[in-house]
Amino acid sequence: MATNIPLEHRLISKPQLMELLSWSESSIDRRLREDLDFPRPVRLGPHTVRWRLADVLDFIDSLPLAEEEWR
Repeated sequence: MATNIPLEHRLISKPQLMELLSWSESSIDRRLREDLDFPRPVRLGPHTVRWRLADVLDFIDSLPLAEEEWR
């Protein structure tokens, strides 16, 4: 597998998304239903979806920082 694929073209699976965000599958499914800002998957086939890694990283960067009392 090519490792020099540009970041904006890399795709990740749902298990990889779960690991990257440290979220459960149900949390991701809920975000997909309720949060219009959550990255949308792309469909590769009838039963295959992936997320653009660049979109997911942008989403992570957009999350608010924890308040001082949480640190």
